[in-house]
Amino acid sequence: MTRLATVVLAVVSLWCSFPVLAQEMDYTVYTDSPRIFLRERRLRLLKRERERQSMRWQQFDAMISGKARMDETGFAYALYGAVSGEPGACRTAADWVISSANPNDPGDLRQSALVYDWCQTTLGEARSSQIARKLTPALSGRPTSPQAVRSAVFAALAAADLEPKASAALLQYSVEGWWQKQIQPQLKAGRNPLQRKADLMAVVEFLHVIRDNLRADLREGSMKWFEQLPPMLVLSYYPAPWPAAENEYRIPAYEGPGEPDLRESALGRAVELALVAYDSNAQPNQFLQGWLIQDRFLMRGPFGITHEFLWANPYLPGLSYTYMPDQAHTAGVLLARSDWDEDATWFGYRDGKAQVFRNGTRMQMRLDGEVAPLTLGATRIFFGQSGLAFTTGWLETGVDAARPLKEEFAFVVGLEPDTLYDLEVDDEELAEARTDSGGILALAFPVGRKAGVRIRKSNPLSD
Repeated sequence: MTRLATVVLAVVSLWCSFPVLAQEMDYTVYTDSPRIFLRERRLRLLKRERERQSMRWQQFDAMISGKARMDETGFAYALYGAVSGEPGACRTAADWVISSANPNDPGDLRQSALVYDWCQTTLGEARSSQIARKLTPALSGRPTSPQAVRSAVFAALAAADLEPKASAALLQYSVEGWWQKQIQPQLKAGRNPLQRKADLMAVVEFLHVIRDNLRADLREGSMKWFEQLPPMLVLSYYPAPWPAAENEYRIPAYEGPGEPDLRESALGRAVELALVAYDSNAQPNQFLQGWLIQDRFLMRGPFGITHEFLWANPYLPGLSYTYMPDQAHTAGVLLARSDWDEDATWFGYRDGKAQVFRNGTRMQMRLDGEVAPLTLGATRIFFGQSGLAFTTGWLETGVDAARPLKEEFAFVVGLEPDTLYDLEVDDEELAEARTDSGGILALAFPVGRKAGVRIRKSNPLSD
């Protein structure tokens, strides 16, 4: 009986250590401050970075000590104060919140919550009360945008001791009324409601704090979308980096003339760092870590360095991203590159628009006529009706001895969305394939086999 009791207790203990998933959640906050990001393990890592005088800490310290104009004053000074233990930094952060923060602005509300949560023990009663008055009105709202929901959740966690019922109600709405009813159904359907980097960052931050405080991994039910997210992020960048005064940037694809928005590039890297911090064991995130650990892309500017210091973990080795597939496809989106070199050719297709990046130049493709297929390594892309007949076997066997490929990939873009097509391949039985919601038909063929392929729209009335 003693042995049985020991086994039962061990099983119960193991079960309780897992995040809450399907069972009913308790939205009362029992965790101690700091509740937002700086749980014991991460705070210990950041303090170790300070002790070791890592390059990230040195850059962060130089900007705060040199009184640089930080893009997110409350966030930056509060983080510095929490890690260094210097109360002056927290007082600077609090004074910014009191004098400048607009509680109706999601970005300012987020920073106000961080300052209150991270610096509460050093602020004194007067400053704490003034900041609390900016946080508590958010608990009665029911926002719908990702950034507004994230910031309201931060406010609820920071002020949970002051308004426990209102805090729990807001947290319940954020999970059950917003995430489960508004966001997750779109993710399950393969759609992406988080096209903007700021919205994606807000959701990743939201996932972090819900798991840390309510022990719930909200990815359950949409894991496929999150598994596809890292390769889609990596492949969304043009191959050539952008040299800036503070560091080099990877540039995500964009439309229109002019130079890239480096703030968007910095946000993209911040999202990726936070994704790795959320789940460093998932293989897609390990490839993502391999993409991130090159120091030439370390963000050193007044916006990026705070995110860089908070989220980066230089002790995670990661996997080489060059072993990732060099193409990725989700509903209505296709991204591909010829190889992982910085002079590679890149292709992107989204919302019916196609773009190519070659020789340092990005070009919008016209799809209203006969367009020749584009071959990028093992991937060949066909366009519209001209892609309904082709021959396989464009990739030679053994072309890459370090990473031998068994399949080559054909994508026909510009077809009718969510439509069934007949697929006829030489010496094979007639098969069917369906386009995705963006009109992309994805096919794969064995490497080295030459065969004719003919595609036609299925006739539902035929036998």
